[in-house]
Amino acid sequence: MSRVRAWVELIHYLDAAKWPERNATGEVPNVTPFGIDELSRHGVDVAFRKVLKGRIPNAIARRVRDRAEGLEWVEAIASQNNPLRRSADVVLCWDEYTGIPAASLPGGPPVVSGVQLLTDPEARTPQFLNRARKALGRMEAVFVQAQGMIPVLRDEWNVSERKLRFVPFGIDADWFRPIDGDVDRDLVASVGDDAHRDHETLIKAVADVRRRMPGTRLELATQLDVDLPGELGVLHRGHLGRKRRQFYGQANVVAVATKPNIHGSGMSVILEAMACGRPYVVTASAGLEGYLKHGHDGLVVPPGDVDMFASAVGALMADPERADAMGKAGRARLERELTTDVQAQHLAEVIKEVARPR
Repeated sequence: MSRVRAWVELIHYLDAAKWPERNATGEVPNVTPFGIDELSRHGVDVAFRKVLKGRIPNAIARRVRDRAEGLEWVEAIASQNNPLRRSADVVLCWDEYTGIPAASLPGGPPVVSGVQLLTDPEARTPQFLNRARKALGRMEAVFVQAQGMIPVLRDEWNVSERKLRFVPFGIDADWFRPIDGDVDRDLVASVGDDAHRDHETLIKAVADVRRRMPGTRLELATQLDVDLPGELGVLHRGHLGRKRRQFYGQANVVAVATKPNIHGSGMSVILEAMACGRPYVVTASAGLEGYLKHGHDGLVVPPGDVDMFASAVGALMADPERADAMGKAGRARLERELTTDVQAQHLAEVIKEVARPR
């Protein structure tokens, strides 16, 4: 088969044109968002939709998104007649906010879209439900990066099972890597802003560990409203950016507590920690199925169980050699199974299945 041409539509705030420069300065991983450019290694050439320019178009687009529950109608319509889009073999959308409008517009190449957050049809308006179900039905393929999403999309959103694909999430293993320097054996690190984070359990668990191991402290990066006592650790506000490698790499353990969820809360943090050669302690969830290997590169505990979470963190804090061995094993497994190149390989297979004939 000849090479496939994919037109890529990303959410409005991701500017693929500026990404290479940001990557060159060390600000962000990958040459393009999510390493989408790596599709070229697997027979798929990509061109990206440009972000909207101008104060007035952006104001209109923002107003429409607010009224349409995040759907990017203005951006989709603005790109509809782009020659590169019209001549592409596939339109690739990374999420439902770009994918639903793209699949709703008439004509054009077949649409392959990721879905990340369609977990709650009961919380959506009737108008959104109607539009989403019609658009999902028109997509040629729907990919998820959390296997827990598949039953929901099949049973509650009526997506045909033949269209559903699992594409494992990948990390830039060159950008995220073990740091040079010593690990802080007293440090637990955590990151997370989504609504399914359970920072209360995390903080209680680390406090329990600290009562037995007085030097233990937590560094938590989040925008959520949390109560982290000053004597227990440090709260970081704002995006860590290029500091993420150091943040993960210097910690003895990276810990993520979540509430039950199916969309993979904590996924990127755990994989980034693995890439940096550090072990994880994380709450079990359907959304992380296939990403975790309990006892090999980290420890997995039941949701909401402060005692079990504290026991797992304490076990790795008390045994640095075990923590280092798990971190090394996680880095090796990530290089084999969970890089952006592996992600691109799986996604290229999906794209080639549905690409329209030249």
